[in-house]
Amino acid sequence: MLLVLAGTNCLWAGSYVAGKAALASWPFASVNMLRFTIASVVLLPVLWRQRHLLPRGRGDRWRLVAMCCLGFVGNKALEYWGLSLTTASDTALLIAAEALATVLLSVAMLGERVRRLESLGLLLGGLGVYLVVEGGLRLPTLFSGSQSLGNLLVVASLIVEAGFTVIGKTMVERYPPFLITAAVVTGSLVAWWPAGLAALAARGWPGLSAGGWVGIVYLGVITTALCYWAWLWGLKRVMPGAIAPLLFIQPLVGTGLAVVIRGEHPSLATLFGGLLILLGVTTVVSNRRPAPDAPLATAGTA
Repeated sequence: MLLVLAGTNCLWAGSYVAGKAALASWPFASVNMLRFTIASVVLLPVLWRQRHLLPRGRGDRWRLVAMCCLGFVGNKALEYWGLSLTTASDTALLIAAEALATVLLSVAMLGERVRRLESLGLLLGGLGVYLVVEGGLRLPTLFSGSQSLGNLLVVASLIVEAGFTVIGKTMVERYPPFLITAAVVTGSLVAWWPAGLAALAARGWPGLSAGGWVGIVYLGVITTALCYWAWLWGLKRVMPGAIAPLLFIQPLVGTGLAVVIRGEHPSLATLFGGLLILLGVTTVVSNRRPAPDAPLATAGTA
């Protein structure tokens, strides 16, 4: 199971480069409108076939709405607004903050416990991200300039995404993960179509390059329809805090893609920070213990 979830994060890492390609021509609201429309087309047959399994109780219906608002409206609005102001590599590196937020929310809402060595691993991962983002041991520059505002918006999006993950854990224990994914992705179009069309009306209908179209299709089919289903499938079997450290994979792969595709050149501090991220992931995963009500994923789990 860990291999599936790790692969999901590797695919997610490509979303930042793909998103930048699309955002070069289109506003972020319109990019998300197209992205979730494509994903909904892929997922709609599942939603229609299993519609009788959708939540009927008021509480679960509100949880479904919350997942939609947190994971596919609020999170993506903040993330892609931020991505339009900052770089793909910064966004990929900041994703590690989601692991910290997910673990903290799991402790607060689901009663998970974080052990001493796990805490050390999270701190090492966080320090690694700090070194990569700041380029060394210096005072943070996160709050100055448009790029810094973009970074702040990305961090805010990750906190919102952590809420989606924790609520999602309570839902996939009772409903099929693929159905939940289809429902919340399709439901997000209620917000994205008006926002996307309004953005296009304000800016005109710009042309989209071949790379931009490839980026949007990748975002819709791979990182939305496939990856979110795989993530919720994993949540059905593992507590959120147990898989949160795997999010540290995204900064490494995302930065690598930015180097290869966008021609960025990481500094020595960036490479050392990446090493700390890997060490943090290894420390947390190797010391994670099963929660009473959910098994811990292992590499050999089907």
